[in-house]
Amino acid sequence: MSSAKAEHRTSALLKIIFRIVMNVGVVFFFEQSFSSFFILTGGVKGIVLVGLTLAFLNWLVVPILHILSLPIKLFAWIIAFFLVNMGALWLAVWFVTALELSTVSLTIGGGMIGWLTLSFILGMCNWVVRAVLK
Repeated sequence: MSSAKAEHRTSALLKIIFRIVMNVGVVFFFEQSFSSFFILTGGVKGIVLVGLTLAFLNWLVVPILHILSLPIKLFAWIIAFFLVNMGALWLAVWFVTALELSTVSLTIGGGMIGWLTLSFILGMCNWVVRAVLK
């Protein structure tokens, strides 16, 4: 049992070290590649300090910010959901119209309500299909 605990501690320590090294590397990359945007003084000490700060913030603060931003993410996801499905409907209308068949036509009526309703139903149907096929 103590072997498993020691292995877990070693794994956790390696993750912390990796997180710090990666953040210090990102700071160095920013300083070297984006010096007109990322202006840092202090040489190696500055790079290490900012890297440690970012590692700490990414470990503790960023997960809290992700939780706090869930309503914004959900809102953005809903907008993207409707836009993607409206785009698919628009392309279907365009394609059928471009075929110039005298016996087939496609129009979405009802204005914005029609487009929103049909894009929602299309999205839900596609979601069901993907869930069934998994």
